[in-house]
Amino acid sequence: MPHTPVTLLTGFLGAGKTTLLARWLEHPAFRDTAVIVNEFGEVALDHLIIADLAPQVVELRNGCLCCTIRGDLALSLRRLHEQRALGAIPRLARVVVETSGLAAPIPLVHTLINDLPLARAFRLNSLICVVDALHGAATLAAHATARDQLALADVVIMSKTDSATAAQVDTMRAVIASYNCNARVIASSREQSTLEHLLDRHTFHPERTAAAIAEWLAAPQSHANHAHDYVQHVIAHDGELSLAGTTVFLNRLVNQQREQVLRIKALARFRERPGQAAVLHAVQNKFYPVDWLTQWPDEDPRCRFVFIGRGLDRTLIDESFRALCV
Repeated sequence: MPHTPVTLLTGFLGAGKTTLLARWLEHPAFRDTAVIVNEFGEVALDHLIIADLAPQVVELRNGCLCCTIRGDLALSLRRLHEQRALGAIPRLARVVVETSGLAAPIPLVHTLINDLPLARAFRLNSLICVVDALHGAATLAAHATARDQLALADVVIMSKTDSATAAQVDTMRAVIASYNCNARVIASSREQSTLEHLLDRHTFHPERTAAAIAEWLAAPQSHANHAHDYVQHVIAHDGELSLAGTTVFLNRLVNQQREQVLRIKALARFRERPGQAAVLHAVQNKFYPVDWLTQWPDEDPRCRFVFIGRGLDRTLIDESFRALCV
């Protein structure tokens, strides 16, 4: 049985990985793609966006993939291989692993190329990193994980270029080159929409990651005891909410905790739009248009708000939510 190619899709919180992946999965060429989604924290929402677009979606929760969650990834890949060999699932053309925005890629790459049972069934095909054209420079300056994700990439996709000026795109190209001068950089929506050939091209070069992997292996204890200073705060609510109040709540939150809030994701019902579900997204202080769904995407009926950041004032968030949204 031939090797199944694996594409690792990385990028920091809010870079646009899930949006890009959903766009790919709508293409007929991706019909035989299995997707493994990893999100930071106990409550995950991103997998709901692509659940209807891929035949096999595996969700890995509460991990950063640079820690113990990579063992779960290896187990998930072995199960996919066994199911395919037994004919329990259709033939897989490829596997895409969408990592958490906080995932350091080096341990995952090491697992994929050095775990012998995995290496007999799967081949690491490419490392694609999504970088935000608007916030990418500041993110890279502030977060070592974002720099690691970019440095190991074979392909860099610049997201949100439709909201950026030509000068911002040019500046971001220069910033990317300062961290990784070998990767192919894609900055146009037209190129991004025709990326199916990239996922099947073997662009991964082990020699580019050898030094980084050796450094990681030389300090195993630092990673075994690794703990992010990022936290996830979740609010779950039964019943519908006020759309106007929620809008005020979220805007007030990012103004009050501008430096602490990195990412907001939510799935909610609103009294003003009965029968519909809303998916809300924000990156730092930038909010994106609401995605309105015609039906609730999973079996959990609660509204869920997920906040990821550093030094979040959880009491303030909860009190403001109760005062404005309910």
